[in-house]
Amino acid sequence: MHLAETRGAGRSGGGLPAFFGFTYLAVLGLAAAYLGRVPAWDLRTVMFAAGAVPTYAAFYLLPALLLTLGAWGAGRLAARRGRGGRWAGALVALVAVSATGCTSILLFADLFIHRLYGFHLNGFVWNLIRTPGGIDSLGGGAATTATFAAMAAGFFLFQAVLLAAARRLPLLAGWRPGRRTFRWGLAALVLLSAGERATYAVSEFQGHAGVTEAAATLPLYCPLTIHNLARRLGYEVPRRARLAVEVRAARLAYPARPLRVEPPAHPLNVVVLVAESLRADMLTPEIMPRTWRFAARAHRFTRHYSGGNGTRMALFSLFYGLYGSYWFPFLELRREPVWMEVLRRQRYQFFLYTGQSFTYPELDKTVFARVPRRLLHPTPPGYGWERDRKNTADLVAAIHGRDRRRPFFAFLFFESTHARYSFPEESIIRRPYLRNFNYATMDLARDIGLIRNRYVNAAHHVDGQVGRILDALEREGLLKDTMVVITGDHGEEFMEKGHWGHNSEFTEEQTRVPLVLWVPGTGSGTVDRMTSHLDVAPTLLPRLGVRNPASDYSLGFDLLGPRRRTYTVICDWDRVAYVGMDYKAVIPVKTSALMRNRVTTADDRPLPDAATFLSGHRDVLVRLMQELRRFQRQG
Repeated sequence: MHLAETRGAGRSGGGLPAFFGFTYLAVLGLAAAYLGRVPAWDLRTVMFAAGAVPTYAAFYLLPALLLTLGAWGAGRLAARRGRGGRWAGALVALVAVSATGCTSILLFADLFIHRLYGFHLNGFVWNLIRTPGGIDSLGGGAATTATFAAMAAGFFLFQAVLLAAARRLPLLAGWRPGRRTFRWGLAALVLLSAGERATYAVSEFQGHAGVTEAAATLPLYCPLTIHNLARRLGYEVPRRARLAVEVRAARLAYPARPLRVEPPAHPLNVVVLVAESLRADMLTPEIMPRTWRFAARAHRFTRHYSGGNGTRMALFSLFYGLYGSYWFPFLELRREPVWMEVLRRQRYQFFLYTGQSFTYPELDKTVFARVPRRLLHPTPPGYGWERDRKNTADLVAAIHGRDRRRPFFAFLFFESTHARYSFPEESIIRRPYLRNFNYATMDLARDIGLIRNRYVNAAHHVDGQVGRILDALEREGLLKDTMVVITGDHGEEFMEKGHWGHNSEFTEEQTRVPLVLWVPGTGSGTVDRMTSHLDVAPTLLPRLGVRNPASDYSLGFDLLGPRRRTYTVICDWDRVAYVGMDYKAVIPVKTSALMRNRVTTADDRPLPDAATFLSGHRDVLVRLMQELRRFQRQG
């Protein structure tokens, strides 16, 4: 009995070499697919890819191989001790299929995200997965979820069929590489790895864009540089020095000085209406006629930038007036903005609604951290446009039924303009549009125009809801006593610069948003200079009684004051973008960030060398670094 079990455990490894050999080919195909985004190919880039793809395919598969070998070894050990050797084959099969299936699914998911949005699975995506409401915020719908679930099951089924074939077909079950074959294969991988490492190091030193772009497409690629070696050998290192900014998790010094507040005799109400992904060029008489007419009576800012290319950093910059890189310590400490503190002190009523979720992004732990939970109204069910319509009705009812002895603060975050871009039949102004919006089956090259038409229709629907709120303020006679902000959290790109959506780059399409500002008694007009979400808080707070200079609590300044902005700062999960009148420079937030600086013109045309920009803008970049730490107490 014991001998039979031992032999059974030994046979549990049958077919594994062939199984992993064919799985490696499948993973190799997935790894090679990443290179479809490399913009320019030459012989050196081909040589780099020929070395990097096979070695990284093996690297991606290595954890699954080690787990399977561990299960096989555990089975053999159990069999020798007479403890369950008969289950060794099933254990090895389960681990082999599960581990390789998960490897393929992760690579496929990363490849899918990279093709759509231009970035890999990262902290942002992980946060999306684990934060309540995160997955729902994508708006993929049941059809998309079902399609991806079927694809995931397909990967596991493929691995199971492959293992069964490798075990049952005599030619495969009995095949094992000899020592010489194994050594030659391992030597080939080592040589390919050494070759691609050397190719990358030299190319990075010389500024060869094809190789560095190809490396950036591969997930978990670890670059090798030779700047120090080159200096020791007497070579002049090109002046492409990286400017890296590291934001430490220090104790916040926010505000920089205690607040001095003199509540006004006649406090103003505040209404903030923000639409998800609403880019600047949506504010037209055709697409958003109600908002356009209101803007003619108010202040309309035509070159307005968000503080982020994603919702977190965008809303953070809007409410705090700080760079998005401060998001992390503020979230950790659950610190509300000065804006909310001032409103609470003056006993404002809060009417807070969102078509997304107060937990994703974590507004319940940042902007509204000290607002009673009962005032954070739960997200209504239904499509985005249905949620927006319900929230609008509830907000209008809240304004009508308010305590008229107290001022109020109202916030509504519209969801319609978030992908999948939802709208009712009566809001259609652009045809044709993509009717079956399924992430898994759509083709961006074929469908992007139809997708954009969906977005325009959704923006038109948002405009209708904004109009309902403005009408309510008019009926109640409140505009003379109410400040109104209408804007988008960030923009949305439709492949104009090679990307769809947001969160991937700092292009004009992803970062420019409309801003309409109504402040009673300040007149109206169109403002064409550069402005930012950073400037909204320091515009409103003095009118709420704050006597501190804006620099005590913000990195922005009064939109209606004399000061003019010459640059702004936009952040994402791990990068900071300096946006000036002529240039944009993308800077890693952490010194350990594995990316190089990138400089473009203000309208996103690439520049071949960042050295000239860096040398000519050192003063402003040093000031930027100081601003990134202004509200942190070191030590």
